[in-house]
Amino acid sequence: MVADIKIFVCCHQPTEIPNHPLLVPTQVGAALADRHFPGFFYDDTDDNISLKNRSYCELTAQYWAWKNINADYYGFFHYRRYLYPDFKVKRPYQIKKKPELALLEELGYNDFSKLIQEYDLIIPIGENMHLSVQEHYANSSFHYKKDLDLTKQIVQEFFPEYTPALEEYFLGTISYFGNIFIMRKDIFYNYCSWLFSILNEFDKRVDISGYSLQEKRVDGYLAERLLGGYYTKNKHTFQVCELPRIHFEPNFQKMIKAKVINMIVPPSSNMRANIKRLARIYRNQIDKKKLKIGR
Repeated sequence: MVADIKIFVCCHQPTEIPNHPLLVPTQVGAALADRHFPGFFYDDTDDNISLKNRSYCELTAQYWAWKNINADYYGFFHYRRYLYPDFKVKRPYQIKKKPELALLEELGYNDFSKLIQEYDLIIPIGENMHLSVQEHYANSSFHYKKDLDLTKQIVQEFFPEYTPALEEYFLGTISYFGNIFIMRKDIFYNYCSWLFSILNEFDKRVDISGYSLQEKRVDGYLAERLLGGYYTKNKHTFQVCELPRIHFEPNFQKMIKAKVINMIVPPSSNMRANIKRLARIYRNQIDKKKLKIGR
């Protein structure tokens, strides 16, 4: 019997999605949008949390699929970030101009469904940030350490069996970004029940009304880290694998710039981490000077 595999490509703006049987174009935050995109699925039908999209980001599509769609395997991509099946590639991602069917076929999509059925959980290749996951979160723009600390506390209260794995992941330097994954149905249901229970409790305890638009994406930011913790807890029990990503950059000049940067300072390299660290220090100094001037 052929497995029913649905990979929901999450979009907040009209985007060209290749006509491939695995891919399901899905509009996120549809309840907040002026219109529905033609030919897409929408996260505001039936049981949904579409109105929470500004905080939950692509998770509104994840919740909607969990509650309303039946499949054997569920996957979630970002409209500018896909996984592709290649175990020879060691770098976390490569950059291409736009998603096209010919490109996906070149990258192995014709046999992707067979590979998916060999695993329980597939996530992107982890990136070595040369900084612990919790330090990286605390030092990232629009993120608050207190939110991550509260999330750890909630996990300890409601799912204490996950605390050791979460601590292991948070203290490590390998990060799994993007809320991108493919899971077998029963595992996806288990993950969603776990994840949304944690985020729902977080929402009850935190007032984000004073957060900026970027800061209000907090539930999406936290979910990225929780996925890493879930994976760390279960990777020795499930059949798992890590696959590289494609990042799409439709602007030609930006694409070339990103490719050159990745060639000179590859993702996961210590040099890239050091450059980012220096950039953070520089930004902090600039912010301090602006603060003094403001006074």
